[in-house]
Amino acid sequence: MFDRLSRLFAPASTPSETLPSLPGVPTPPPVAFDFEDDRLPDGARVKIRRILACLDEAAGAIQREQVPGFTRVDMEQMREIHLPKLARSYIEIPSGYRGDIFRRTGRSASFILMESLDQMQTRMDDILKNLAQSDIDAFTENVQFIGQRYGDEDNPFR
Repeated sequence: MFDRLSRLFAPASTPSETLPSLPGVPTPPPVAFDFEDDRLPDGARVKIRRILACLDEAAGAIQREQVPGFTRVDMEQMREIHLPKLARSYIEIPSGYRGDIFRRTGRSASFILMESLDQMQTRMDDILKNLAQSDIDAFTENVQFIGQRYGDEDNPFR
């Protein structure tokens, strides 16, 4: 309840700060985490920055288009819950016990972290591709309309 009140009275947010919430869909509280924490591997910080940049880009596109609710929820959860929890869980493994992960899985904790970040990036790439396809489709329809309306014989989309 306090989160909602603070959102109501907080200054207007930018797309990079939050995604539009769906009415009636409860959202868990965001997980606070500093993604520039030095305990994260350098490569992981780079991947996290890219994922966050993709989330920002997609948030802007979502505001202009009709996007399925599950995509919005996925993105919100990725930014506010899943990505911070993944990073936090990595740094909370005591360094003396990270070898246990390798012995159990044959892969290091860092490798597993990077693999998980790659999975998140793949999902973001799919979302961005779908959003771009919507823009391409809208552009194509507009070009076709203009061609029909104004008799453009050189329309490349006919």
